[in-house]
Amino acid sequence: MIKNARFVPVTYVPPSRKDIGGRLLIENYNIHMTETTSKLLQDAELFGLTAMGDHTTICKYPLTNVLFAGGHEHQALIDVIDSSDHMAFGGAKDARYIASKIMPLMEDIDPKKESFDMVVFDGAANVQKAVRVIAARFPKLIVCK
Repeated sequence: MIKNARFVPVTYVPPSRKDIGGRLLIENYNIHMTETTSKLLQDAELFGLTAMGDHTTICKYPLTNVLFAGGHEHQALIDVIDSSDHMAFGGAKDARYIASKIMPLMEDIDPKKESFDMVVFDGAANVQKAVRVIAARFPKLIVCK
């Protein structure tokens, strides 16, 4: 790396910490998600797509991890849903709430609802009800506990 530094123009100005933590971070995230989505959708009609997730509480923050997998992308973290505000105003992580958070993520990847064929979450009753709600909108789904 030091050898390559000799070839940097004298006029080069490195990015500021605000650029690194803002504009460049967002740009890097967008590029990563575009590549991830492309891999997920590659041969999705053949291999199908799987949605996976789990609920957790870390330092009193109720979170839901949502991952998708396909034939060419075996695990892609799509979102970590923070339910703090919802819970603070008396909401519950019930079936309607869970489905309302996961379905839009699935519809973004698979708007025709033709590729998702499996959803895997834990066996909690509210999650299983949410998966059944999702399955009503995605006709190819197999629900796994």
